[in-house]
Amino acid sequence: MEKLFELSHQNPALFLDILESIKDAIFISDHVGTTLWLNSASEAMCGIPKNKITGRNVRDLEKEGLFKPSVLRMVLEEGRNVSTVQTVGEGRKYIATGHLVKNEEGQIIAAVAHLRDITDAVKNTSKLQEIEELLEKYSAQIRKLTNMQQNRIGVENVNLGGKSNSRIIAKKIVEKIAAVDTTALIVGETGTGKSLTAEKIHLLSKRRNGPFVQINCASLPDSLLESELFGYEKGSFTGATSKGKTGLIKAAESGTLFLDEIGEMPLHLQTKILHFIQSKTYMPIGAREPRHADVRIIAATNRDLEQMVAESKFRSDLFYRMNILTVNIPSLRESRDDIEDLAIYFLNMFNEKYNKNKRFSNGVLKNFIHYSWPGNVRELENLIERLVILSEDEFIEEKDLPQKMMEQHMISKSPYISNNATMTEILEEIEKKMIIDALEKENSTRKAANFLGVTQSLLMRRVRKYNIKLVVEESKTFVKQHYEE
Repeated sequence: MEKLFELSHQNPALFLDILESIKDAIFISDHVGTTLWLNSASEAMCGIPKNKITGRNVRDLEKEGLFKPSVLRMVLEEGRNVSTVQTVGEGRKYIATGHLVKNEEGQIIAAVAHLRDITDAVKNTSKLQEIEELLEKYSAQIRKLTNMQQNRIGVENVNLGGKSNSRIIAKKIVEKIAAVDTTALIVGETGTGKSLTAEKIHLLSKRRNGPFVQINCASLPDSLLESELFGYEKGSFTGATSKGKTGLIKAAESGTLFLDEIGEMPLHLQTKILHFIQSKTYMPIGAREPRHADVRIIAATNRDLEQMVAESKFRSDLFYRMNILTVNIPSLRESRDDIEDLAIYFLNMFNEKYNKNKRFSNGVLKNFIHYSWPGNVRELENLIERLVILSEDEFIEEKDLPQKMMEQHMISKSPYISNNATMTEILEEIEKKMIIDALEKENSTRKAANFLGVTQSLLMRRVRKYNIKLVVEESKTFVKQHYEE
């Protein structure tokens, strides 16, 4: 290395000579994207003389269609090294990698792109159309891969882990399902973490290095769902792209395809999915020959598929084919022992994300445990994120909670709950307590009515209804006696 530095001092153009000798294209810009230098391979790649490119900004060159996209523009905007598939000129494709060059203070002083032509390699295969589509997908996935992997870590373990019997059982079943390669079915209410469970099965399985592809069967109309799953040949129907489309089954090759809300899948597509599960072959729309794909199917639903079979709304053969390995994800109502642990996990996660140091009061945790959580884990996660962002103090108090949660907690504490009270009796007890608390806090019927959000006349009618005795001293109202003795 020292010898190389010595030679570079003797011949300042040495490194440019070395870069010039490389057969791959080398392209260098400054910290704002102005082209500084390119080697002869880059000149041949662009089909434009060097002096027509040097001094031009890479963003302008991209707008003119010379690079699609410009890897140097991406590197400078994202502030990190980037790899992508880049189209140059008339359509030749290159694997392009951009690198940042920084000084000792960490400031960006230049960006370098290295491009290798892969056009001939692509043309040598009979699956040119298919590979071009995959290249486009891989180009986007390369940039997202790191963040996606980070997002996978931790959450699925917490959602499946826990000390309640229902979650311990679910966790053991998931581990057993992951050890085999059979189709699996995940059952649970909305928000319980079915997609995370499916992804955990994938990550624990022998397919962990393959793609995990998911689709919500309820989110697309029937016609689009079929083309998304199976793909189509070019010109197979009006509106089809000229290149055709690779379906999600092919995109999940060697990995897992997760069919969320499979109970919403139309019957004619259920037949095709069953055929694929049994034979590992499928027919893209407009194709003449079946295709093979090595893909594991995991499905999920929040509906009673057995009842749907009885009502002829779901194919019985598909149900029994998927129901071999089934895991039931419990709702938070069925696993209340886990609520506090989950809440603390999400609190720590969002504290770190938003650089906060929030803590829960004991009252908040009690509210969490007594609340019904209709949205399950997803509702808990979203609520805690909102509390971390919006709460004013270090301690998150009951006053920070949504009104519906407070009301439900008050009902759960009512003495009538254990005495077979009717709903009317429970609501009246709550109303009495709210009125008395407001009067004692405000010492004025007008202020109490305003605090409760009602008119003063309505408040006084309720005071008479519940026989709340008031006394006025020095323009202040006090509760003397709550009820008749």
